[in-house]
Amino acid sequence: MEEELAKKAEILKNLALTEAYSLDYTAALKHSQEALKLYEKLGDFPNVILVHTYIAGIFGEGPLVFQDQAKALKHLGAALAIAEPGPDTPEKAFLYTLIAHRRLHTDELATSVIWAQRAVDLSGKLDVFVGSPLGTARARMGELDKGMEYQEKNWELYTQGGNPLGIMLCGHQIILTHTLVRNTPRALEWGKTIAPEVAKVSGASLNAVNRALVLTYTLSGEISKMMEMCQVAESFDINTGMTCWLEDSASLGLLYFRLGEWDKAREVLEETLLVHDDRHNLVAVKACCLALGSLNLEMGNHPKAEEHLLKSLEICRNGGNVLFELWVLPVLAELYLKMGQTEKAAEYVDRGFALLKPDQNWYGLPAPVYLAKGMLATARKDWGTAAESFDKAIQINRQYQLPWDEAKTLYERGLMYLSRGRKVDRDKAHEDLDEALAIFQKVGAKKDVEKVLRNKEMLGA
Repeated sequence: MEEELAKKAEILKNLALTEAYSLDYTAALKHSQEALKLYEKLGDFPNVILVHTYIAGIFGEGPLVFQDQAKALKHLGAALAIAEPGPDTPEKAFLYTLIAHRRLHTDELATSVIWAQRAVDLSGKLDVFVGSPLGTARARMGELDKGMEYQEKNWELYTQGGNPLGIMLCGHQIILTHTLVRNTPRALEWGKTIAPEVAKVSGASLNAVNRALVLTYTLSGEISKMMEMCQVAESFDINTGMTCWLEDSASLGLLYFRLGEWDKAREVLEETLLVHDDRHNLVAVKACCLALGSLNLEMGNHPKAEEHLLKSLEICRNGGNVLFELWVLPVLAELYLKMGQTEKAAEYVDRGFALLKPDQNWYGLPAPVYLAKGMLATARKDWGTAAESFDKAIQINRQYQLPWDEAKTLYERGLMYLSRGRKVDRDKAHEDLDEALAIFQKVGAKKDVEKVLRNKEMLGA
């Protein structure tokens, strides 16, 4: 009887694997769950652990219709309860890695680092490579160079080993991390290396890389590449293939926002937010909230902007996500300046500079904080600080090839010169607005073009 059950369980387990490879995840999940019940009945704990990880993989990185980070963590927790008292094995190290990756999705970075470090330590003890998201988590906690160096080392080992899922996850995280630190040249350079390697091992998994590159090209302002990558990402069926949704979940919405397609941006972002909120994917939720907050700020809907931005900030702070908090803080400062709450804006500017510790390279991240500082100084009529802050932001944006951000800063500096009101300042305002207009036109930011033209008309009058 037991022998028959064991054979049936083995057949179901192998069938589930075959179905997953052929992208039939409905059948794969069903047969994995059936195999799990049989292995539990048999007391075959090694296979109970293994099948729990299969199911967690479908809930964690499977097609979006299946994804639920809470369910994935439940299965990994069940596997851990069995594996932890047992001997140290590569399978246990891999289980630690899976838990660490899931905690990236719930944006609990300190917890992710703990599990990732345990995976690294155990795999080192066993002299095997299992990989871990340690670099990704550390970079988001503010250890940028250490984190990215670790990611790039992992990439070499994954490609040498030929692990399809590892290659997709690591490649996706490398491009996205360089993009999030606003180092677009480096992100695009890595994209040229990573995209072909991911395509070789799994065409379906290329969606995660393409989505990250949508965000990269949006920041770099390369319209043709931006639209090409957008079309590729939109054409992908999100309910087929293994993929990973991190901060780039908001990339299409942010693209439409910057292009001035505000209705489309809102539609995409609200739908994406709802989907990931239901699936407990907080890393995507906070990114969508930032993008929706930015959109509502530009549309003049300040209460809604505040609601979304504070939710994004709360998720960042709860999980220790320094990197993404530096995206949210300048937008909150701008919001409170628009609402006339100067002191509240100052708190967020001060917090931004407190995070930017002077002993490391922050790449393009300080630029928006300097922009917010310049806008705050303008509101206080501290013209010297304003000019100095805008100049610094422009210099950083140029260094890291961030044209839309450069144009936004030129526009705000032009408004500062208008506020100061001297004849020489009006001439400088003309120059800045003209330069901002040219860049916004080049990157296809039609709403921003309209805004600059309105101010130029007022200046001419």
